[in-house]
Amino acid sequence: MAKLEIHCPICGKWEYIEILNDATKNAQKGLLAVNIEPGMICEHSFIAYVDKNLIVRDCFIADFKIEAPEMEISQSRDEEAPPITESINFDLIRLNIPEKLMIFIFKAIFLGKKIIILSEDKFLYNHIINFFRFTIQGLFDFDLLMMSEGDYKKDKSDYIDYLVFNKGYIIHDKNNLIDYKKLSVEKSITQKFLAEYELATGLIILRNEIQKAYEFSKELAEFISEVQKEVLTSKILMDRINEKHNERIQKVYLTFLLDIVKNYFKVEIPKIHGVTNFLGYL
Repeated sequence: MAKLEIHCPICGKWEYIEILNDATKNAQKGLLAVNIEPGMICEHSFIAYVDKNLIVRDCFIADFKIEAPEMEISQSRDEEAPPITESINFDLIRLNIPEKLMIFIFKAIFLGKKIIILSEDKFLYNHIINFFRFTIQGLFDFDLLMMSEGDYKKDKSDYIDYLVFNKGYIIHDKNNLIDYKKLSVEKSITQKFLAEYELATGLIILRNEIQKAYEFSKELAEFISEVQKEVLTSKILMDRINEKHNERIQKVYLTFLLDIVKNYFKVEIPKIHGVTNFLGYL
């Protein structure tokens, strides 16, 4: 058994937690996600990320910030993940896709919207499209184009239904779907990936978060469709996620999921008591 010194990110209390030595083998390409339940250290629940050298890299409270699925899911995704090939130059991605643009693109994908990136550097297209294919893992369908500003302006009327971005700016969003101030979850996911020194670790966190967003929102879409006109509350929906996926979420993350339910899965959302103030369309 290996002992890990883990500190609660909420109250600062710490304790030694034991894990099996064999468990670290699963972190050879990334991180182990260790769920800390209430009572193990303090009254709080959170997730600790541990690398293959038994170093606790970070801890996160179980809310809308970076949350990993259960450890066995993380291991499965790690084992199934395709190798990183030369088809993706991640240095080019980090240098040429600003943080704000990456946030916008992920948001557009979660909403099921077609995307155009305006750039003169067309050689980047294959790297960019392969990066998003790799991170999205076939869970969300998406349509992403890259073209020069001149080409876009010439045929602008053909792209009325696209979300159009140029670096960190929104060029076209006819329905005003994206408000940077309201992208807390997307910001957290993207920033953690970009800040991670080890590329493989950042990619595992990013892929796990996208997988979770898809699975949780799909679960809510199916549940809301089943109950139809029944009265729903934020607690009922959050309890549903906890029941099916053993994770507790907060209202801001629920808002994020319901946005996907409405726009990507095309499920009509009834008035939900407890989240009206969070969702402008309710």
